[in-house]
Amino acid sequence: MRPARKATVWLLLAVERVLTVQIPLSTDYHKESLDFYSHSGRTRDDPSPQQWNLDEPPAVNATGNLVFETANSLLQHWANTRHRIGHTIVPGTVSVGTILYHGAITGPHIPTAFDWVATEPEYSMIHCRGTIETGCWHATFAVTRPMKVLYFDGSSSAQLPEGTMDTQDLVAWSEMKPQWVNNEPQRIQDLCKWGLKNGVNGFVRSFFVEDRFSEIMICDFTSHMEVISFSNLDSPRIGVGQPPDLPEDPNTIHHAFEVMHSASWRENYPGETQIILDYSGLVSFYDTALVPSLVPRRVGLERWDHRVAGISLDDIERVKDRLAQVLERPPVTVSGIDWKTVLRSVVDRYASRLNVMQYLMKRGYGLPVSSLD
Repeated sequence: MRPARKATVWLLLAVERVLTVQIPLSTDYHKESLDFYSHSGRTRDDPSPQQWNLDEPPAVNATGNLVFETANSLLQHWANTRHRIGHTIVPGTVSVGTILYHGAITGPHIPTAFDWVATEPEYSMIHCRGTIETGCWHATFAVTRPMKVLYFDGSSSAQLPEGTMDTQDLVAWSEMKPQWVNNEPQRIQDLCKWGLKNGVNGFVRSFFVEDRFSEIMICDFTSHMEVISFSNLDSPRIGVGQPPDLPEDPNTIHHAFEVMHSASWRENYPGETQIILDYSGLVSFYDTALVPSLVPRRVGLERWDHRVAGISLDDIERVKDRLAQVLERPPVTVSGIDWKTVLRSVVDRYASRLNVMQYLMKRGYGLPVSSLD
């Protein structure tokens, strides 16, 4: 095929894709549009609420795109690593039969205090630490009845002063406590104190960097889980932080590889699948009606610089009231719509078409292809 003909075919295909984006969802759209103009006294050349003016940029404080992208990225580790300061809290359920893992120094016994479990055995093995002589204990649990949990998005398990703990602090203490950024025992204790009043037995968080896994802070190990096995294992010579000064060991290298390998499974869609989120109960700090005090805090900032710090006391109480409402709601009130799949289908259908439109528009303005982002 000659170059000119190939270019023509490509352009026709591109235009077809762009036009397809504009196909109305309603078959009565044309009739409704005519009725609107005939009853309103407007002409098609007049601006109206039902028309987009592509010459006008979106509102400076618009957050609809952020709410959509956040909802579409829940429990996907790469998106929540890139934008690690979470702005979303979502109720969810861990289904009966789900297998969870816990690594400990001593055993075999069920933790009697608040503690953590992992959704992947490789991650729990990082915390299975003991002496070379005694090894460590690795417990496997099965969920015996539906366990209500609350999910914090972002890198909510990373104890960083930049704001990764903001939303958890607000739920636990109704204020940010940066001086307690590393005080995990107090955090889980106070989160569970609040959660047990609202029927929550676990809090789901994600880590980042080399360990992109989900963990669940468990408030009561005996209420929703049973032990499947306790295993006394050799302590892996791998852990969080700087590499230990130990000779290279094939088993250690293999385990480190498996940690990275298993983490890659949850990078993108569908993400962590063992936790079923209730999207109808999603609470977003990008909701400008729910949290208006954060609107001026975001002006001029890139998304990765957005913080929940600076929220007003009234907005904190409003958020906690909303959380209490969605948590006390009986399951029968949920619509049953699979919002996770709906959001993904929108992305799959339109993302590439938007790229084509961006390409055509930038080429129309004479911008080089290299300027596309």
